[in-house]
Amino acid sequence: MEDENKELVNYFFRVMGDERLLTVLEKYSNGEGYGIEHVWCVFADDYEEWEEDYFGNEGIAFYFDYPAVEEDEEVILDYETLYTYLKEIADGYLIRHPENRLEIKTYMKKIKEKYMIK
Repeated sequence: MEDENKELVNYFFRVMGDERLLTVLEKYSNGEGYGIEHVWCVFADDYEEWEEDYFGNEGIAFYFDYPAVEEDEEVILDYETLYTYLKEIADGYLIRHPENRLEIKTYMKKIKEKYMIK
């Protein structure tokens, strides 16, 4: 299951593309989700307990709707797992865009602090 979750999260970032990665990280560092068309994510505190999509009081949910995927999918991650995936994605991005190292480092630090990741 973890491999499938990781694959879907990586797919989310491929859909977002390099041109949106800094925007996504900025949003995450402020506790905001992000998405386009059929692929998006939200943080747990975007939902109230009474709402249908409520998934707990911490974490992030990634949603993938048809036609982006063959059938609708949802991935819910805790903050530590999210950070682990983001680190790999950011490292790959920096190989292609070393000029953005400072921004990436700043956003990753804010994310780590905001979600109390060890």
